[in-house]
Amino acid sequence: MATKTYFIYLFLATLSLSVFAKSDKQQLAEWTIENENKLLINYPTIKSTWFEVTCLELAKSMHFNQLNQCRLFKSDHINAYVFNNGHVYFSSAMMALINNKHQWASILAHENAHIELQHYLKTLQKIKQPGFFFPKRKIKKLIRNNEQEADNWSEKKLQEYGFQTNQIVFFLKRVKTIQAKNKSKTHLKLSKRITTTKKPEILDEHLRYKLSQF
Repeated sequence: MATKTYFIYLFLATLSLSVFAKSDKQQLAEWTIENENKLLINYPTIKSTWFEVTCLELAKSMHFNQLNQCRLFKSDHINAYVFNNGHVYFSSAMMALINNKHQWASILAHENAHIELQHYLKTLQKIKQPGFFFPKRKIKKLIRNNEQEADNWSEKKLQEYGFQTNQIVFFLKRVKTIQAKNKSKTHLKLSKRITTTKKPEILDEHLRYKLSQF
């Protein structure tokens, strides 16, 4: 759920001197197209009008107007990806762990935060001008800071629009029980994100049934 390290490193691996002659916006647009195409090549998408419409309706309920496309892809990895063009992708493994709209909204808000807070642009600028000392360490630190900033921003938005921020804790606990090979390694450690709550988890049976179809 974030500025994805996976795609940052893909970008670094293909970086050439020619990119430094391009504007940041031009390079970001090319980077977005390239890495979205790589995602689509690596993972088959699941066509579901219900999923796409429901996801965008959830985004609109929080006025996330920069998000314009939701898609589901088949993968055992628990992750979501957002691109600077407003396209957001959720893995089937992730959605299988969602039990209510509050958890889905929390993930969606986190992904939207990366666009809203211009994390991709800031990361690109840091990659192009990392400074002389310990450049890789600085880039990794920026990515971690982006993740924390996205968590803080999304929590405020959830509260603003009446979603229960404690519900994501139950989702994170389920993620924690899954083998490490299937976890996302691009986000803050789960132990730091899981808080305590006295409220029970909300179980939306209709939503759980719809998501189980994938």
